[in-house]
Amino acid sequence: MEIKVRHVHAEDYHSVHQIMLTDRVVHGTMRLPYQSLEHTRARLEPAEGATKLVAYSGDEVVGYSELGTYPDTPRHRHVGEIIMIVTHEAWCGKGVGRALMTAMIDLADNWLQLTRLSIIVWTSNKQAIELYQNFGFALEGTMPGYVFCEGRYIDAHIMGRLNRV
Repeated sequence: MEIKVRHVHAEDYHSVHQIMLTDRVVHGTMRLPYQSLEHTRARLEPAEGATKLVAYSGDEVVGYSELGTYPDTPRHRHVGEIIMIVTHEAWCGKGVGRALMTAMIDLADNWLQLTRLSIIVWTSNKQAIELYQNFGFALEGTMPGYVFCEGRYIDAHIMGRLNRV
């Protein structure tokens, strides 16, 4: 059950789409229920400043992540934002999130010259908060009523990690 990470490929669209449709992902991200495969396909297309990775085991895609950067903004080039880390429900708690986070931090620290990473996480997502803290992210603030989900507003934390080389 080895988990590996690589850049997303066109043939991953269906697998990533199935992960994105799960209740866990819809409730834990800005995704809306019932989004189309075309919406997912558009999201996974290459984009300037975006690194899109999948975690896989054997032939199965088991997770997805995005790292966003600001290459066209000179005063903000050193900053990256972890936009999303999502895991196939059957693979939760098996190291998929850790593998994706490890790969993104390696890119940030050793290749992209990023000295600051940030991530937004719902305050109720204790498992994700603990994972991010284990990678050196610290709570920087809480944003009340940040996202609307199932008829109510949910608070979110902004977390950050500094790597002063």
